[in-house]
Formats: sequence, C-alpha cells, structure tokens
Amino acid sequence: MDQLTELFQIEWRQEIIGLFGGALFFGSWLLQAWESRKAGRSIVSPRFFMLRALASALLALEGARSGSFSIFAVMSATLLLMLYNLRLSLRAKPDA
Repeated sequence: MDQLTELFQIEWRQEIIGLFGGALFFGSWLLQAWESRKAGRSIVSPRFFMLRALASALLALEGARSGSFSIFAVMSATLLLMLYNLRLSLRAKPDA
C-alpha cells in the first residue's frame, strides 16, 4: 500500500469518493452479468441504472474535486442518461 501511495502520490482520504464511485461503476456491470445469467438472457434492471447513477454522481464529484473538467462533464452527462433510463425502466410494464 505504501508503494502505491508513493508511486501515485495518493492521499487516500481525498480519493475515497472516486474509488467508491469506481467500485460501484464496476459493480453495476457485475450485477448486470449476474442478473443476465440468472435470467438466461441479457437484461438491464432498474438496479443497474440506480447503481450506475450513484457511481456517476460520485465520479462527477471526484472530477470536480480533482479539477478534471473532462471527467466531471462525462460523468455528469452519464448521470443524466442513467436517471433517464432509470425513469423509463421504472415506468415500463413488467414482462408477462
């Protein structure tokens, strides 16, 4: 851990939001794969969009904190898209 801290000059307390957001972003793909495997077909559930929206919000905050406009802009746009998809998926009629 000390080697990583030295190599990247990391202050872990400052990085926690971005790391948590990244873990949620990756976790949303694990959730999607697990739910698809369970269903026997590719699916994207409202839970996927909820996780992805939360991850996008955290990563947008990290972009703002670190002064990276590109990360902030991309993750903010992704957040809006995920909220839109979440709204659509919650309004959709369940499969029969």
